[in-house]
Order: sequence, then structure tokens, then C-alpha cells
Amino acid sequence: MTAEWVRISDVSVAACTPYLLCLVRVAAGLLFFQHGLEKLFGFAGARPEPTLWAIRGVGGILETFGGPLLALGLFTRPVAFILSGEMAVAYFRSWAPRGFFPIANGGEEATLNAFIFLWLVTAGAGAWSLDGLIARGKGLGALWQRVASWEPQARAILRLILGFLITLHGVRKVFEVLPSVAGRRNAPPLALDSLPPLTGYIELVAGPLLMLGLFVRQSALIVSLEALLAYVLIAQTRTLWPIRNGGIEALLFFVVLLYFAAAGAGAWSLDARRARAASSVASTRPQVA
Repeated sequence: MTAEWVRISDVSVAACTPYLLCLVRVAAGLLFFQHGLEKLFGFAGARPEPTLWAIRGVGGILETFGGPLLALGLFTRPVAFILSGEMAVAYFRSWAPRGFFPIANGGEEATLNAFIFLWLVTAGAGAWSLDGLIARGKGLGALWQRVASWEPQARAILRLILGFLITLHGVRKVFEVLPSVAGRRNAPPLALDSLPPLTGYIELVAGPLLMLGLFVRQSALIVSLEALLAYVLIAQTRTLWPIRNGGIEALLFFVVLLYFAAAGAGAWSLDARRARAASSVASTRPQVA
């Protein structure tokens, strides 16, 4: 009876994943859109880029058009691929030379976006997307079918990155190291780092568990709720726009980890080994009439 209930529960949770994928896509797209508006139009008090064909101007164009396309779920896979490349270039050009750790060199958001977009290339748009309406009844082409088959591996890579970054936040809070030496001008501290130091111990446990792929659903749910609290209690009290209130990373952690809480670890995880071991034991156990 218990095993049957667990299977039913897993099926019910799995049914939510297309909608949670939609939530990730929409949130990431709209948050990214703010950067384009900032560069091209001076959104939220920023200095607009006067030269469109400068690197900052080209980035603004990609963000202004790419963000809404992701939010709408239109051309999701090719757009996510382009934007992931943009974030990789931005990270290695602007942030990596300032230090190794993304939470210290100012490049955490670029890192998150790069790997979230790379995962979306394989995961696709999820529910409630224009891509879904256009492709209804047609299915994916051969190329995108091959790319979609890599989703468990891309999810595992994203899980490793999330776990690494969360661990770094825990190290910062508990041991008071990894001070930020770069970042957005006049930006407030990240909302996640403004929570009480005690939450650092949660991150020091959850981060390594995520990297190992062990108890992923439970760890992801706890840190997802922590990130939501950080945004509501800290970032949102500062000002409305996430690009100015230090809450973009918290929102990205919230939506992506909520997806992991439902979908699980992906490839290369200890959770998968535990599940296979439990299945093997159950299959060899004698049946009671």
C-alpha cells in the first residue's frame, strides 16, 4: 500500500513539471528583459547605452528581444541557446577576471542565466507556450528530438551549478569570507545574503546534497522556500524592480529549485542509485499471497 501510494504521488508531482518549467521560463525571461530595457532605454534609473553596436548595446538588443520571446515561449530552444552564449561571453569577459568565485566576482547572475538557458535548450518551453501552439500535432524535428534527449544531463549540470553557488552562500554567511569585490554599481546586498547567518547552515547542507544528487527534492524545496522568503521579506521591501532590489538571484533560485523539487535530480545522481537499489530489493522480495 505504501509503495503504491509513493508511485501515485510521484506521478502526481511529475504532472506539475510542465507548468513549473513554464514558470522558470517566464520568470527568467522577464527578469532578463529588465537588463535589455536598462541598457537600451535607461530603465529603473540606469544609463542607456548610446552606441547600439557596442558590446553593451548588442547585449541590450539580445536581452530586450530574447527575454520576451522566452517569456512567451516562442522559438524557446534557439533563443535560449543564443542567450546562454551571451551570458557565457559576459561572464568570461566581465566577471571571471575579477576572481574565481561567482558570488565574489559579481558574476553569479550571469552564471545562473547561462546554465538555466542552456538547460532550457534541452527542456523546451513547457506548458502554455506559443511553441506548443505552433507545433501542436507536429512533434519535434529530428534535431530538437536529439537535443531534448539530453535534458537529464543538462538538468544534472544545472543542479551541480546551483549546489555549488548555494554552498558558497553558506560559506559566506557562516565563515564571513568571499566578500563581493565586484557587481552592479550602487546595488544593495543580495537578498539571499541578507537573511540571518543561521540560514547559512541550511545552505552548507543543501548545497552539497544537490551537487551529489542526494535527497534532491527535499533539499531543493527547502532552499526554494528560503529564496522566496529572502525576496519577499528583504528584496521587495527595498524597491519594486528586481534589477534594483538585489532579488534577481533569489527569484531565479526560487523558481528553478521549485522545478527540481518536482522533477528530481536528472542524470548522475545518488538519488537514482538509491531508487535502483530499492527497486532491486523490491523485485527480489517474495510476494505474500
